[in-house]
Amino acid sequence: MSSSDWINIYKQLKGNEPKLAKPLIGLTGNFTEGNCTLAAAYYTSVLKADGIPLVIPPIGNEAQTLPHLLQALDGMVFTGGADLNPLLVDEEPIPQLRGINAERDQQELLMARITADLHMPVVGICRGIQVIAAAFGGTIYQDIQTQYTSPVCKHSQDADRWVATHTVDISPDSVLYDLFRSQKLSVNSFHHQAVKTPPLGFKVTATASDGIIEAMESVGTHRVLAVQWHPECFIMHNDESMMPIFHWLTKEALLHKTIKNRHENHN
Repeated sequence: MSSSDWINIYKQLKGNEPKLAKPLIGLTGNFTEGNCTLAAAYYTSVLKADGIPLVIPPIGNEAQTLPHLLQALDGMVFTGGADLNPLLVDEEPIPQLRGINAERDQQELLMARITADLHMPVVGICRGIQVIAAAFGGTIYQDIQTQYTSPVCKHSQDADRWVATHTVDISPDSVLYDLFRSQKLSVNSFHHQAVKTPPLGFKVTATASDGIIEAMESVGTHRVLAVQWHPECFIMHNDESMMPIFHWLTKEALLHKTIKNRHENHN
């Protein structure tokens, strides 16, 4: 099905989605010491938004398996984690680069491209926004303290994970603004890398006070909302202030599921 077909069906169904089973949401798992792990906050947020979470581990033969796996999903969350290997974006590592996760990097870059081909709705979180940017030709700061011109905001907080420690300015013309109805949002922050330049087909929709990119969104047929902070952490302290992001994902995923079912039934 062509992009124009997806767009036409999407417009027809938007706001009139039939009642279907809950959408299946994939979440990228971390890989440490031989184990696939994921913080409970991620899948809890998906569950609270009425989605079904499915953790995706690193897969050795990803080129053969991933397309089949992703076709079964209705939405995707690229989760946080280690630094992205700079060699994968044609850069040499600087001394301030921290640990990388080779088991995740190539697979997630491929997954980002496949989800775009499938027109699947996607949320990127922290490392996730960086993976999405890198997958489509954007650039990344390996370390904002040494590579960014004038960092003035503390981007790696010492407070509890569910505590907001700085604000971001949100573009009025954005999904984020539609979700939060505000041009300023208080967020948590646990990163030393960030998106330097967004890729073609994306726009910056939130920045910190020092200009660091805090969110970007797709502008084409692929529905992507990516943020540099950790919206999943708040729900673990009974704070639902960031849940609009996950409700957006599950609603878009349900719409995606509807389109897939219509296409399969038509064929």
